[in-house]
Amino acid sequence: MIKGLTAAVVAAVISLPVGAAQIELSYSKLFTQLKHNNSDTHPDVKVGYFMVKPQTGEVCTITKAWMTKKKHYEEFVIPASQELPLPIDSNLRRVNPDVFIETAGDAFCDVSFQVMAKNAFENEMSVDDVRVLVPQMTAMMQDLGGMFSSWFMPDVEGVSLHFAEPQSSLETSKGRIIDMEGKVAVVRLADLQDDERVLFSQQPIKVTPWIPQS
Repeated sequence: MIKGLTAAVVAAVISLPVGAAQIELSYSKLFTQLKHNNSDTHPDVKVGYFMVKPQTGEVCTITKAWMTKKKHYEEFVIPASQELPLPIDSNLRRVNPDVFIETAGDAFCDVSFQVMAKNAFENEMSVDDVRVLVPQMTAMMQDLGGMFSSWFMPDVEGVSLHFAEPQSSLETSKGRIIDMEGKVAVVRLADLQDDERVLFSQQPIKVTPWIPQS
């Protein structure tokens, strides 16, 4: 029996594509954070799951991901943002299928969740958009942190725009320049004027909270 089990494990490893790494998770563990996406207190904000390199925080490329339980199998379509598109379903939590994720390369990647905007922003983001997102992102982070998180968790004061390709800067409708660090631009709510819009030539792949570093 042991010999047969060992052979099965070896066969599973060999069957992976060259330069790929795979992890296995239970749906119920992922549901713990995912359930907050149905809250009425932050309808424009969600939790998104990503695979990241623990040492750098760099997002890993998901080459394949699927969910299985006995004879049931469902493969996920991975978007450009590399977010794992998990369904939110209490019935699935009870069934508790296994979730498998393969990433490109042989570097270790771990699952991580991020607070982010639900809606996509194609060409611009208005000051009103930021005003809506900032308090909802704060509320979501407090929900994730638990009962006493509001005592020590700093408030969100803006958003970070993440792009697929690096840029030097963004421009606003008022002619202001927002500098970028590589692929990320920070938009501070306090810096925006009424009716001001942040313009961009490429669509952000995700919008996340910005909290000033103390």
